Amino acid sequence: MALVIAGRIAPMSNPDPAAVFAGRVYLGDDGLVDAVTPGDAAPPPGFASAPVLNAGDAFVTPGLIDLHNHLGYNALPLWTEPAQKKPFLHHNDWTDAPTYKQKISWPAWVLAKAEPEGMLAYIQARALVGGTTAIQGWPAFNRPPQLVLRNIDDEKAGSTSRNLIYTSALTEKPLQLAHMAQLMSGGAGFIYHCSEGQPGSVVAREFTDVANAGCLVKTLVAIHCNAVADADWQRWQPANAGAVVWSPFSNLWLYGTTTNLPAARQSGASICLGSDWGPSGTKHVLGELKVARLVDQKQNFGLTDRDLVSMVTFGAGDILARCWSRPAGRLVPGAFGDVTGWRPRGNGDVWSQIVNATEREVLLVVVGGRPRYGDADAMTAAGAAPATTLTVGGRDRKLAIPNPKDSSKAFEWTEIVARLDAVRKDPAAALARAEGLRRGYAGPVTAADAPLELALDMPTGGAMARAGPPPDPTKVVIPPLPSLEHDQAFFNDIHGRGFHGGILDGLAGFYGG
Repeated sequence: MALVIAGRIAPMSNPDPAAVFAGRVYLGDDGLVDAVTPGDAAPPPGFASAPVLNAGDAFVTPGLIDLHNHLGYNALPLWTEPAQKKPFLHHNDWTDAPTYKQKISWPAWVLAKAEPEGMLAYIQARALVGGTTAIQGWPAFNRPPQLVLRNIDDEKAGSTSRNLIYTSALTEKPLQLAHMAQLMSGGAGFIYHCSEGQPGSVVAREFTDVANAGCLVKTLVAIHCNAVADADWQRWQPANAGAVVWSPFSNLWLYGTTTNLPAARQSGASICLGSDWGPSGTKHVLGELKVARLVDQKQNFGLTDRDLVSMVTFGAGDILARCWSRPAGRLVPGAFGDVTGWRPRGNGDVWSQIVNATEREVLLVVVGGRPRYGDADAMTAAGAAPATTLTVGGRDRKLAIPNPKDSSKAFEWTEIVARLDAVRKDPAAALARAEGLRRGYAGPVTAADAPLELALDMPTGGAMARAGPPPDPTKVVIPPLPSLEHDQAFFNDIHGRGFHGGILDGLAGFYGG
C-alpha cells in the first residue's frame, strides 16, 4: 500500500543532510520512497487515496540501521562470568568461560528450536521499539519466516541475489579471505567480525590477515576492530575505505576497552554502530547511541551528535548502498521506505533529538513502506495491518507482525510471550513438541508450510563454545524474558558488573534515572 507521512521532515539527503522542513514523505506501493516534498508542494501522482499520517511537530527521519547483532540470542539478559576477575583478552576467551554454555548457548538453542516463531517475533519487537528498521546478524532458516525488519544479511535490493553481502561471525583463514577478496572485487560486500579483543592480544592478527588477503576495500564492513594496532590502521587507505562497526557497550562490558575511533577515522573508514546481542549489549541501537556519547565524553573522541546519528542512518546506509545499488539511510526518491517518527524531546536539533530519544519518543516505525510499530493512533492513521497491543515507554503501542499460522492476522503479544514462557517452564517438553511437528511433516523442508527451523550464528571460539543442544534439556534454565526497553532493571543489571569501570552506569541518565 502507499503511505504519506507529514511532519518535520529530516531526509538527511545530500547536499544538506541537516535540513529539516515541514513537508511530506511519499512511500509507494513498492516499498520505496517516491518523493519528499515541502508542505506546500503538489503531491506526486498515485497518492490520492493513500492514508496520510499527520505527525505534527514530530521529526520524520530515515529508520535506524543496526550493523552488528546476533538476533538469536536477544531473548537473553546481560551475562557475566562469576569466575572472571579481570577483563577478557579476546573473543576466544569468554566463549570458553565456565558458564557460557549454561547461560547462553543452551538457553538460546532451546528457544530457537522449540519456539522459533515466538522468538523471532520477540527479538524483532525489541529492535522496533528503538526505531530500528534494518538489522544485521540473523539466524539462518530453512524457509522464509515472518520478518518485518529489513534483513541486511539477505537483502536482494530488487535483484534476484541473496549474496549481495556476505557475513561471517567466525574467523576466516587466509585462503577463505582471499576468495572473499575476489568476490568483493566484483562489488559484493563482506560484513566480518574482526580483531575483537584487547590491543596487543593475539586476535590483532585477524586484521593483518584481512589486509594481506586484499580485503581492505570499500565494501568491507569490519565489526569491532578494537584490537587493531594503530600502525595497522594505516594499511586501509582512504581511497579504499569501507566501514568499521563500533559496539562500545559490548567492548567495555567484556574487555574494558573499545575501538580506537580516531585511528579508524583517520584511515577514512566510516564508523557505524551495532548493539551486538543480549548477553553483552544494549537492547537496540538507539541505546547504543547513548553509550557512544558516554564513551566519547570519557575518551574525547570529538564526536558530534551528527556524527553519532550518521552511524545509524546515512553513514551506514551509504556503505550498504555500495552493495545494494539502492539508497539506504536517507529519505530520497528510490531509497528503501524505512522511516522512523520521533516525538520531540527538548529543543535541540534533529541530531540531539535522536541521540537523546528514548523508547518513549519513538512515534512510528515503517519498514518497506509498511507501518510496523508505533503509537496506537499513529498506526491506525497510517493504515497499519492487523496489529497487537502492548505498552512501551508508558504508552499504548501497536505492533504489526503477522501471525505465523495466518498472515492476515496479527501475532498477539500475549501469545508471543506465552509461547516463550512455556518453553522456559519446561524446556524438554517444548523441544519434544517441536520435534514431533518436524517428524510429522512429510514435505520439503524449504516449503512455505514446513516447520520453521533456525540455526544460530555463533561466535569464534573453541569447539565447546558452539551453539548446540544441551546434554540434558531437563536441566536447562532459561531466564525470564528481558523487557523490550532500557529500564531500571537493566540499569541495575549494569551496575557493579562487567569491566566498564562505571562508564555504562551513565546510561541511566538519558532515561531520567
